[in-house]
Amino acid sequence: MFNILDAILIAPYRLLPNATAGFYLGTAVLALACLLVGRATYDLVWLFNRNHYAKEEGEMVRMHNLSVAAIEAQNKVAYKAANKEANEAFGKSFFAGAALFSVSIWPLPFLLAWMSIRFTGVDIPLFPGYAVRYNAVLLGLYLVFRLAMWSFWRYLPLFGRVERLRREMAAKRARLRPWTELGNPRDPADPGADRP
Repeated sequence: MFNILDAILIAPYRLLPNATAGFYLGTAVLALACLLVGRATYDLVWLFNRNHYAKEEGEMVRMHNLSVAAIEAQNKVAYKAANKEANEAFGKSFFAGAALFSVSIWPLPFLLAWMSIRFTGVDIPLFPGYAVRYNAVLLGLYLVFRLAMWSFWRYLPLFGRVERLRREMAAKRARLRPWTELGNPRDPADPGADRP
């Protein structure tokens, strides 16, 4: 099994006759594949658990807005209770989001492990007189691709459908009321204004 996987992963490195160019091309192909597999996994996990994520985020927003309203009403006891619940809801939502993010990068450690078998001790020229190791090239390319793809996921056929669903759910969620609104009347035209 390892030999088959190794043959598949090393294939992009052999597309160019120049070893350095082949290394960069192969690493770019694998970094992009890693990003796509991670994003597909992220979207699948989000689809299966979207109601849970929506509930956690909704509870966080609701409790935060209640704590803002309590401060506005100058009710210190209600504020403390609502703020405590808001902090707990934020923690749950934050760690659910962190777990979901970790799902998107799961292929990366496996790719780094394979590259360590193949490229440990090899210096890859970056600029004249300056070389880096395989992990710096992979992580650098992966980050560049991840940032570049940030606004393009919605245009890709399958990823775009999930992204649109995510945006629709976010648009329906109550708006998190900022602390800067304290003392300002709520805008009745705001769709989230009447939902604590």
